[in-house]
Amino acid sequence: MAYGKLKVDTITYDNGGSDVDVSVSALAGAGSAAPLASPTFTGTVTIPSGASIADIGTTIQPYDADTAKRDTTNTYTALQTMNAGIAVDGPYKQTAETVGALDINLSTGNYFKKSISTSSTVTFSNPPASGTVGSFTLELVLTGTGTAITWPNTVYWNADAGQTAPTLTDARTHLFMFVTTDGGTKYRGAVLSNYTA
Repeated sequence: MAYGKLKVDTITYDNGGSDVDVSVSALAGAGSAAPLASPTFTGTVTIPSGASIADIGTTIQPYDADTAKRDTTNTYTALQTMNAGIAVDGPYKQTAETVGALDINLSTGNYFKKSISTSSTVTFSNPPASGTVGSFTLELVLTGTGTAITWPNTVYWNADAGQTAPTLTDARTHLFMFVTTDGGTKYRGAVLSNYTA
């Protein structure tokens, strides 16, 4: 076996029938190429202390700015569709929307709070499309005297209650539940009334 040095600037290799010239300095990283065994990286790859390459994908997760990380608190600003269903093991929190107008906008939440001091007409808007269940609760506080509520004519009340809107007591809190499955053509309504607080 012969030992020695071969000094060249360019290596030519056969790439499927055509010769390709490659600079030796490019192959060697201008003298700074990492070895194949146990390379030391000085760029952007950082492995936490005590971890190893084998931990990537298990205890070390890749980062993607466009993808939410499931092991941290996430806030979604667009509708998420979970076709396989969703399982919740722990508390489920729903924001209570305090509404200023008399229109209940179903696109903003599922629980609404409203205080009314005079007789008023309540309307519903932006229900989900037909074939999708839309349900919501309206917490209604009557602070006036002789207060009457006019509901949309699309609300259907329980037959056991005479299919008419309930008569409400002033200075009380009333909980109304509504469900629609046909895009708001019909809402089925029920009430838990006369809470003192």
